[in-house]
Amino acid sequence: MLGFRKDKPQEIMAFSEQLLEEVQSKSDIVEVVGSYIPLRRAGRNYKANCPFHKEKTPSFMVSPSKQIYHCFGCGAGGNVFGFVMKMENIDFPEAVRILAKRAGVPLPSFTRGQFETSSYAVQIYRANELAAEFYRSMLSKTEAGKRAGAYLKSRGVNDKTAEKTGLGFAPDGWSELINYAKTKGVGTDLLERAGLVLPGEKGGHYDRFRNKIIFPIFDIKGKVVAFGARVLDNSLPKYINSPETEVYVKSRHLYGFNFSVQAVREKDLCVIVEGYLDFLIPYQEGLPNVSASLGTSLTDSQARLIKRYTKNVVMLYDGDAAGESASLRGLDIFLQEGMSVRVAVLPKGFDPDSFVRSKGAAALESLVNSASDLFEYKLGVLESRHDSRSSTGKAKICSEMLPTIAKVTDAVLKFEYIKQLSEKLRIREEALLSEIKKVKHDRGYEFSEDTVSEEKQQAAMAEKIIIGLMLDDNELVEQVRGSLKPSDFEDASARKVAEEIFASADGKSASPSQMINRFFEPELTRLIAESTSIVDDIKDKQKNLEDCIRWMKYKHAESRLSELQNLIKAAQMMGDEGKVSQLVAEYSGLVKCRKEFVRR
Repeated sequence: MLGFRKDKPQEIMAFSEQLLEEVQSKSDIVEVVGSYIPLRRAGRNYKANCPFHKEKTPSFMVSPSKQIYHCFGCGAGGNVFGFVMKMENIDFPEAVRILAKRAGVPLPSFTRGQFETSSYAVQIYRANELAAEFYRSMLSKTEAGKRAGAYLKSRGVNDKTAEKTGLGFAPDGWSELINYAKTKGVGTDLLERAGLVLPGEKGGHYDRFRNKIIFPIFDIKGKVVAFGARVLDNSLPKYINSPETEVYVKSRHLYGFNFSVQAVREKDLCVIVEGYLDFLIPYQEGLPNVSASLGTSLTDSQARLIKRYTKNVVMLYDGDAAGESASLRGLDIFLQEGMSVRVAVLPKGFDPDSFVRSKGAAALESLVNSASDLFEYKLGVLESRHDSRSSTGKAKICSEMLPTIAKVTDAVLKFEYIKQLSEKLRIREEALLSEIKKVKHDRGYEFSEDTVSEEKQQAAMAEKIIIGLMLDDNELVEQVRGSLKPSDFEDASARKVAEEIFASADGKSASPSQMINRFFEPELTRLIAESTSIVDDIKDKQKNLEDCIRWMKYKHAESRLSELQNLIKAAQMMGDEGKVSQLVAEYSGLVKCRKEFVRR
């Protein structure tokens, strides 16, 4: 029977085990993955270039027998639910819905709101909506709020935009929201969990946002997930934001994207700006396909969200040094996702908000249309920072340009960039082509011999093989359980999986794909996928299992021998002869066992 861990989020537990099993059994992972990327037969499995990182040699494997995927390059892995979640950048319930519809499995006829009822997620959504309603009302019902409204108008925000985007005002009191929430039956514990209030040093709570303009942050479906807040003067910090919660992870959201997504799809282009007003003013004045990155640090998740609707992006950050650096980081992120990215350069001293108010929306649109391509923009920035005439300057420019060019997926375009760089810096193309081969293509995957010793690698591999063999062959579970305890597994993730396998009601493990559903932690999903992939081609499973168990026992004995030496010395110093005899006897026994391990 497929079970769930108690710490799994409520919204995942809301689907019955039987329903998930039915959806999973009718969603062949080869067909699902094959609908996203081309797969090629490789023995019993299928392989492809990994969709989650750039690579030349396929290291992404799909197992039809185990119904899992695993990339040996970047470590990504999981079952069919996890693949759809990662490809579509969606949550678990949404992945279930997509796969259920694809497989023709009817889902319970409840709404999303009913689906989330009783979960912390829906409670936080409700708390956020209540807070947004309160802040909106304060913008027009109080004198301070009216002053905030006047400030927004002075910044060019009209009433229609303020109403549509839910702008509000947090009054200058310590418990204004708390008191309002009480009248609606919402307590401070929930408000704290939603990030709306903070605990006081001497007990009680107080409002997080006070005397500030409020910018509600919506998810792609239009639900309020968080808030940004701005002061009315020049005091610092100028902005404060909601903390991350069960419904809000900053790196996964874009400000205003719920309003602009249709235009992004229609125009096949997304214009990325930095802040709240940088979105509001251009959007209001006629640039409907704009969205803000909630700060200068664009993320992979934000890029993947945009990629669901367009592969074309123009970055429109401030013309200062911070905006310049942010644009450079964004270039690489979009390239890693295989997207086409250009950069529109604003005049010094302008941001998108002030530029539109000064020059007009048509001027901004013209700037977007004439945006520089990634090569032209980045090389220009680097030439302003380094002397391109000196050998040192050329080396520094190349060290930053080549990793970016290496991420370009179009081979013709990549070669053209190499040619242009060669001409600009007067460096032979052959030398640049040789150097670019040294650039690591596997984003986020970098092995260091200094970080992981050979012995630790062996221990980790032995544990993965044992986990993989137990998941591959149920009959081996009892043999492992009789030889090892979960505590014998050094790796914390392997220990958790071993505990789950051993704790199975019938003493047998579930299938790898089902086992993945028992855990929510990504590292456990990766471990299960990797472990089962590692053992896929093992012919003599029994011998490999015995060897790994024996090796683990040997290493455990060595560790215990070292520990016993210290215990024996301590007992001798205390004059405890009985304890010394006991420890020496254990030490001698382990030495004999270790010799047995070596002889075998």
